[in-house]
Amino acid sequence: MSIEIPKQLYDNLAKGEEVKRSLKTMSLLNIPEYTFLTDRRVIYYNQKVLGRFDLIDIPYSRLAEMKAQRGMIAFGSIVFESEDGETIELKRMPKNEIEDFVMALEVAINNVAVEPIRIKRKKGLAGKMAWEFKKSAEMIFKSRPPEPNALSYQSQEAAKSSGDPLTELKLRLVREEITMEQYLEMEKILKS
Repeated sequence: MSIEIPKQLYDNLAKGEEVKRSLKTMSLLNIPEYTFLTDRRVIYYNQKVLGRFDLIDIPYSRLAEMKAQRGMIAFGSIVFESEDGETIELKRMPKNEIEDFVMALEVAINNVAVEPIRIKRKKGLAGKMAWEFKKSAEMIFKSRPPEPNALSYQSQEAAKSSGDPLTELKLRLVREEITMEQYLEMEKILKS
């Protein structure tokens, strides 16, 4: 599936963050509104004129509630609410894309939740459908391991100020300036 990612949103993704699903709706002025599911969060992106935009995101670990509805005629809606009360409300969603989007959300959350979640489904008359998810108080999420090349600012500064050749060598390995073989060879020389 090819996902159209506006440049401004792409610039706001974290290193290594992957967009898994997107939904594009049109506002009254025919300016697109996007909602993206990444491997980490829900992102709402509203493109405006003259290069301006609104961007709201809710990490899955902070997502408290989701409600979605598919209407009988043409559109549906989805509402996301974070633990701190921030809301993303999406109206005029393409009716035929809502169910796939909700299923992708369930998969994305289950990829980071310790215990699998369930999204409640309710089918009404004439094709009307509703989905709901509420996070329980005891729900636990896996912590994301640090990026392999990411070092804290403090550890980088400590290595610079310490002048310790072994620490500097480790930093070079982490920054992928040298290979593991080169590291082991140089480490052997430094320790002798």
